[in-house]
Amino acid sequence: MTYSAFQHKHPILLESPNLFLEKLRPNAGQRFQTPTQSLFERPTLDDENQIAYAFRQPVNAVNCLLAKNRLHNCRFEKRRNKLERASLVQRYCEGFEIPQREEYLDLIKKDGRSRIVASFHCGDFLYGSASLFSLDSNERKKYVLSLNRSSTACFSNLTAGFGHEAAGPECELLLCETGSSKLSQILRAGDASILFFCDVPLGLNETTEVSFLNRRAWFSIGPAILALANRVPLLPFINYSTGNSSYLRLGNQIEPVLLPSETLRTGAKRITQSLVWFFESVFLENPEQWRFLSLLPSYFSRPRLGKISRR
Repeated sequence: MTYSAFQHKHPILLESPNLFLEKLRPNAGQRFQTPTQSLFERPTLDDENQIAYAFRQPVNAVNCLLAKNRLHNCRFEKRRNKLERASLVQRYCEGFEIPQREEYLDLIKKDGRSRIVASFHCGDFLYGSASLFSLDSNERKKYVLSLNRSSTACFSNLTAGFGHEAAGPECELLLCETGSSKLSQILRAGDASILFFCDVPLGLNETTEVSFLNRRAWFSIGPAILALANRVPLLPFINYSTGNSSYLRLGNQIEPVLLPSETLRTGAKRITQSLVWFFESVFLENPEQWRFLSLLPSYFSRPRLGKISRR
């Protein structure tokens, strides 16, 4: 039988021979130069120790967690980049559950404003966001601000899974090519949803200091700034998997309102903190499903723009 990343969504990783081999793999001792490198390679021993400290767990337990994370990222890449039979993709997409489906349908029916869907690279965020956007009207413009350009196979699979409601290449905006003026233009034109990722690796976007895992951390402030500047709401959204199903969790929509005496930046910092707390609760339950888990120590250091490559 030909292996498909869509056939066995959630293998029991603790019993996987690949996981055992990952634990024995020697540490290269070189820090990641790109986000892509961090998805599949083991971090330095120093970073492993820092991650263990953040979780208050032994290093051996964290090594196991990081190995599970690498396997999770590998499965994600196979689903994204390999063209699959439509029946397999459709069966996979049927496993996405939206407990707040009716609340979301009621929201988009009553509130036709442009909005920022503020999400994180967790679970199968690609199919999760496609599942959410498939509930929107076909007349509504939908965009995704992405780190990397998706392949033709990716869009073909999405079409197989979600039909004409699926986003096409014209909906993908690249972070490295799209300025804030272009994003503001889209939002102000009305009747549009833009998916922003609030956990972009450090050095690729402007950040602000927040609390994460009871420590000072730095996360992207861009989504909150754009929401306030363009007077559009933010809808927190995250995807995660348990058992044989994937779940879409929505937070309360955040209105673009400054509190008395707040500046634009302090208001954006407050909103960013709310988004990070929303992410933190899911992250602690499913840490291996966060795409950038191996980069966690970098989120605790004040970033310098351009510190890490966009590749």
